[in-house]
Amino acid sequence: MQRTIAKVGRAVGLRAAPGLPFHRFLDLVNDYDREIRDILKRKRLISTDSGDMLSILMHACGGTDNGVDSALTDDELLGHTSVFLAAGLETSANALTWTLFLLSQHPQVIADVVDELTTVLQGATPTVAQIERLPLLDHVIKESMRVISPVPFNGRVTSQAAPLAGYVLPAGTEVFVSIYHTHKMPELYPDPNVFNPRRWETIQPTRFEYNPFSAGPRMCIGAQFAMLEMKIVLAMLLQRYRLELVRNQTIARFGVIVLTPKHGILMTVHHQDRQFARGVGGVRGNVRDMVVLPS
Repeated sequence: MQRTIAKVGRAVGLRAAPGLPFHRFLDLVNDYDREIRDILKRKRLISTDSGDMLSILMHACGGTDNGVDSALTDDELLGHTSVFLAAGLETSANALTWTLFLLSQHPQVIADVVDELTTVLQGATPTVAQIERLPLLDHVIKESMRVISPVPFNGRVTSQAAPLAGYVLPAGTEVFVSIYHTHKMPELYPDPNVFNPRRWETIQPTRFEYNPFSAGPRMCIGAQFAMLEMKIVLAMLLQRYRLELVRNQTIARFGVIVLTPKHGILMTVHHQDRQFARGVGGVRGNVRDMVVLPS
């Protein structure tokens, strides 16, 4: 995997000389490669399916060879696990981070969410059926991913020549779609920089107007799982704890593939005491370019 990434990096002009960021990144990729291969060796020695994701992949069919099912190769397993880790962990983690930040700055919204959770769940872990009875929680997550899109853009390659806005794109053209800018179009979302989960009570954008997980046949395969995961985490967290933003810190967006707070976000954790007005305001940084926040 390191050789493949190095080849792609050279193709786009990245230098891998010692001391440069891309060289350090390749070292990390090599460490990851070695660690996963060691885990594969240990699992094959045990020779049991423990039910985890990697075990399932190891026992999956990677295709047919002369009519005989074949297992995934180590290189294929490495590729799949890296995608699961990057797409299934970092994206959801950042979506949750931004959501908790936005809730910390909108005391009435979080008060209403906690009321909904308390009424429906009464402190318990939500069942799938109960998740469907939490519309405001659903709207909060949707609005958070609209205002601060965890994945700000998406790339696709045309399989054949295609017309676009009066131009013809040849086959093999890479097209980048700005999810972030789509979610900020005022004709689709009035006052687009305002965090307003209630807007979802009246709007029904198409899957191409609201597409945090992309859209079409290549839409993120884990979209429903990610939404369920985030709802469960927030339902359990907000019933038990109040996260208070440390005032007067700088919060800056950063990232290429995933939009993340550059230096993290400092919060203090309290038992759920409903003191939602504490920690509101005083935020500095370019996060204010993305969302209207109290002064």
